Amino acid sequence: MTSSDWAPYGAVLQRSVPDRIKQYILDQHLESGAELPSESELASQLGISRNAVREAIKILQTLDIVETRHGQGTFVGKLSLNALVDGLAFRVLFDGEEHLRTLRELLEIRQVLECGLIQRVPRTIPAEHITELYQLVEAMETQAEQNALSPQEDRAFHDVLYRSLDNKLLIQILQAFWDVFQRVRQTLPGIPPHPQITAQAHRRIVDAVAARDVHAAAAAMQEHFRGISNWVLENPQE
Repeated sequence: MTSSDWAPYGAVLQRSVPDRIKQYILDQHLESGAELPSESELASQLGISRNAVREAIKILQTLDIVETRHGQGTFVGKLSLNALVDGLAFRVLFDGEEHLRTLRELLEIRQVLECGLIQRVPRTIPAEHITELYQLVEAMETQAEQNALSPQEDRAFHDVLYRSLDNKLLIQILQAFWDVFQRVRQTLPGIPPHPQITAQAHRRIVDAVAARDVHAAAAAMQEHFRGISNWVLENPQE
């Protein structure tokens, strides 16, 4: 056997333990929620120590690739984007004096995505989703009368709005950007848009979608993001 014949084996041996466990999950075609072998079984199959497996599992837990249930074992995780949210939120805060710029950049990415996607929604959204959107808007309006606005309704609104596009990864990415903004919004100086203005912006979006008006939906979404952008942009650099 030549040295080139050994190359693939060398590449496998050089992989980190977390990478080797991830490859095991792929090779075994395990789905989210599937149980992994015990630490000792994994160690035996991968040819590594139990301590190495234990440390790798801890790393993979932080990435939501696996989850450990006390007294039950280790399972393939939900593969959420929680690690991305944690990283982006920390990046925004870590940038210090530049953190408003980073936040603006994240907001711009979300705006580009949503203002493009909303143009597809009027053609795909079913009546039951429109009903659900109106219910969420009515809840927002009721809260706005008390000068309050629950982030749960806001988040749910955007989830329902794009559900008919049947793209789970898209929803996860939009949720991730939304979660990052919510985590750092308390650090922003200035005053956010009044809850009634936010509620009205959401009603205009759903009205346009319900009318199956692509141009009106795009305009309403642009206006919604204009309000958020004005809040962030009007805040002076720290």
